[in-house]
Amino acid sequence: MLRFRADDFTAKLPWFYHGLPFDSPVAHDVLSFEVNSLNLPAGEYDVALLLAEPRAGLEISFDGLAFEWVAADGDAIVLRGVDLSRRMLSVYMRAETQLLREVVIHAPGVPLDQARAEAPLFEEYVRDIKSDQSDALTRWDEFNDLLMADDFGRDELMAMFVTLRDWCARRQVTDTDDPHYGAIYSEEDKYDFRDAAAAAVTFAWAWRDTGEDHWLDRARVAREYVYRGQHTEGERCGGWAHMVSGKWGGDLQQDFRRITQDLPGVDGVDTAIIINLLCRAIEVGLAPSGEDLDRIEMGAGWMLGSELTPGSFAHHEGATHDCQNSNALAAMALSRAHEALVGAGRDAPTAWLEAAQRGMDHWLEGQEAIGVWPYLFAGIGRGQAFDQQNVPDQGMGGYHFMVAANTPALLDTPGMNEAATKLARWYLCTSRIDESEPRPTIDLQYQRDGGGLLFSSFTWCRFMAAAVLARTAVRSGEREPWRHLALRLMEHVRTKLWNTTDPERAPVVRSCRPDIELHSWIAAAEWEAVLLRDIIEHLEASEL
Repeated sequence: MLRFRADDFTAKLPWFYHGLPFDSPVAHDVLSFEVNSLNLPAGEYDVALLLAEPRAGLEISFDGLAFEWVAADGDAIVLRGVDLSRRMLSVYMRAETQLLREVVIHAPGVPLDQARAEAPLFEEYVRDIKSDQSDALTRWDEFNDLLMADDFGRDELMAMFVTLRDWCARRQVTDTDDPHYGAIYSEEDKYDFRDAAAAAVTFAWAWRDTGEDHWLDRARVAREYVYRGQHTEGERCGGWAHMVSGKWGGDLQQDFRRITQDLPGVDGVDTAIIINLLCRAIEVGLAPSGEDLDRIEMGAGWMLGSELTPGSFAHHEGATHDCQNSNALAAMALSRAHEALVGAGRDAPTAWLEAAQRGMDHWLEGQEAIGVWPYLFAGIGRGQAFDQQNVPDQGMGGYHFMVAANTPALLDTPGMNEAATKLARWYLCTSRIDESEPRPTIDLQYQRDGGGLLFSSFTWCRFMAAAVLARTAVRSGEREPWRHLALRLMEHVRTKLWNTTDPERAPVVRSCRPDIELHSWIAAAEWEAVLLRDIIEHLEASEL
């Protein structure tokens, strides 16, 4: 049993969450009650909505769109058999103002009077979606005028791609005697396997664009270098190590920026990303050999073995936390690997698809009403709000969720479109007007003071967001405002986060915060080039 003060967890979501047009703010009468991180055994419960004043009943919904009248029984509206296996209660009611005083959850068969008297009060947090801190909501007219401008498009995106492509080529190690032959030398002073995989895709695109075979040669040697970071024996077989200096994976401290005799442990996040990039390289035109398919197959084998509990996959070797990003990444990697192998005429285990579906189902059930996924399943603190704290998590998990959603195995999973459009709405509400010179642009929120890594300031978060939005415009059929928001974020990057003065630095500035220094996830020019082509591809598709 649990008891909640209704005011602590009730919020009014923006009008466009309830099917109303985006054009201008519209008054509505829908309230959202939501509480996450319920410490209750999985199962079905009765949920009693205790009324502040007597009334006949309320219109109730579990998605904020379709409502059903539920009659009151005395001073309570009782919802029977509510499934709380996802450790979250989310319910909507039609009401202009708060009509509830408390909400009580109890097992079926427990008398309501007993539950009201005995249920402990839940006081883990107070819900605050931070609508009052959102420029998109508090400055809508000004924001919308800026959002819907039409002075930036495909030509500008392609020019950005070409500049990043040429940077990748300049940084590629071309000396065949160098132990890092084929790698991209990162401005973070490392030869990263993920960077090389992204470069292979970038060079394959360059070959496709120009017909010049030297780009294909660059793509091949970049892909060959990627395999240097993959374990090929024992329990680690198939997993990729992550090149990083500093903390990685909780308290793990390592310095791995060069090929050494022994690879460090497996990073599940990089393994999934690399699998996707290897599959993407094939799709763009980099034909696979038997070894290339073997490498993808080994990677998927490690991903399959990393499932901790149904639908929950290890963030890194030895991790035990239920990281939602890892679940989306694993679902994507397993379904993408299966798609690639079958497309090349090779058999692939159905166990991959079964695990991918479990990962996708678990990912979907963790989304909150405003469209955010807490970093940890059923977690609080990194969720619950339109706030910078989830910008990197939403990008990493959200983008790979959208990639997975387009695979044959997961294409028809129920709830995909609804989740995608709520995610896009979260991005809209977490955007802000950047007033800095040379002119106002639209950016994502990020922490502008304080220490630490400040992940939300990383420029690649803007690329991930734009790729999510461009894919949403295609997947959901809801073209706007997602096409325009994707373009506005890229316009912001080109206008304010683009390097045109230092040839020793990547064309794209790695962070909104130039004081950040760590060999980690900050510099990602090669990956950003891949994401640019993804954005272009889906913006073009949404015009059809």
